[in-house]
Order: sequence, then C-alpha cells, then structure tokens
Amino acid sequence: TSSNYEIDTKKPTVAISFSDTELAIGETATATFAFSEEIKGFTSSDISQYGTLGTFSGFSTTDNITWTAIFTPPASVEQRSPGQFSLTVLGMADLFGNEIGGGSMTVKGYTIDTVRPTSTIALGDSTLTAGESTTVTVTFSEAVPGFTADDLTASNGSLGTFVSSDSGITWTASYTPDADLASTTNVVTLDNTGIADAAGNAGSGAASSANFTIDTVRPTATITVADTALKIGETSLVTIVFSQAVS
Repeated sequence: TSSNYEIDTKKPTVAISFSDTELAIGETATATFAFSEEIKGFTSSDISQYGTLGTFSGFSTTDNITWTAIFTPPASVEQRSPGQFSLTVLGMADLFGNEIGGGSMTVKGYTIDTVRPTSTIALGDSTLTAGESTTVTVTFSEAVPGFTADDLTASNGSLGTFVSSDSGITWTASYTPDADLASTTNVVTLDNTGIADAAGNAGSGAASSANFTIDTVRPTATITVADTALKIGETSLVTIVFSQAVS
C-alpha cells in the first residue's frame, strides 16, 4: 500500500447575486460571488465583459469562498424591463490549482435606470380671448406616474386636473385664462426637479411652453350725439368711442 495522497479534479464554480436588482441614479448594489470552494484570490481584474454594464469595486472576503463587491451602474443607461447580462470570471483557481469552470455566468432579473426624465409643454391655442380655454399637453421622455399640476406654474390663469391615457408619458389638462386681462407674455413652466420616473429618478432643470397671448377684456362703448335737439332739416354727428380698437 502506498502512502496516502489527495485527489481534487473538480473545477470550482461560482454563483453571482445582487442585493438590489432595481438600480436608479445614485444607487449601488452589493454583488456576492459565492464559489463552491476556497479560491486563491479574487479582484475586479478577474472579471471581463462588464465594462458597459457597470463597475465592481471593494472586493472583500472572510473565508476566500464568498466574496462581495460594490456594483455601480453606468450613467445614462435605461433598461426598465427585467434583463440579464453575462460576466466571465477568468484565471481563478482553487487551492489545488484547478481553474474555474463554466466560463460565463449570467446574472438575470435586474433593471438599471440612470436616466433622468425630461419634458416638453405645448398649448393647443396660442391666442386666448374671453370665454376661451385651451389644452395643455405635457409630454415626458418616459412614464411619470402620479403627475399633477403642483409642479407647474401657469401665467395669468389656472390649470385643471391632468390625466394620461398612455401610462403616464403624455398628460393633458385644460388651461383657463384670468378674466379682464390683457397680456402678451405668458408661459406654462414645469419644475422638473419635482417629478420622478418609475425608478425614482428626479428630473433636472425646468421646461417651458412657447409664449402665448391673453386678451379677456371685453370692449365697451360710449355714444354721444352732438345735437340733442333736432328739427326739420337738421342732422347731428354721432360719435361712438370704444375702449379698444374693434373691427
């Protein structure tokens, strides 16, 4: 009988999980790499095929089996429906030198949204007179649930309740100008910092409609007759003075 010897022909494997699978602007997740056995070391240089998906940093372990790192998503990337991406762990080996098997590992069921919503504002009528109202349409670059008029400023008028028929992308409401007002400079402005998309990303800056005019002052008239005592053969000048030009 020979002396005892050890055999290890089993390649180590790894399972990858994320603490948060819905990442928005400013958020990170803890990535856990659970190996099937102790390995010699693990750093971000052992991972490939993730450059456009985010970065890993701060690798740590207490047993050389389970490793954690901070995953930071890239800026200006939007993938709202649950997706997946592949990571390839290369060059890893167990204490016997068996290199990791399995090649690429697929991480499933995550979403990344690091895009801020933007908006545009349009009015159906740019010249409003007494008794008229118009439709204000706010269109977002993505769905903004629960949008209200609270973040809007409307010059010289009032806004109704906003409604959406396409799951929160396009919102419409009526705008009614104030009575007895004449103004050539008016806009509807939205503070984008007060709105947020479904992932919780707030907007930035402000959006304004094109300029529109308001004239809800009704013209009035006075009539004077130059001669108030007319007899046979006489005429008199009648003068009508309006409060503003009429046609």
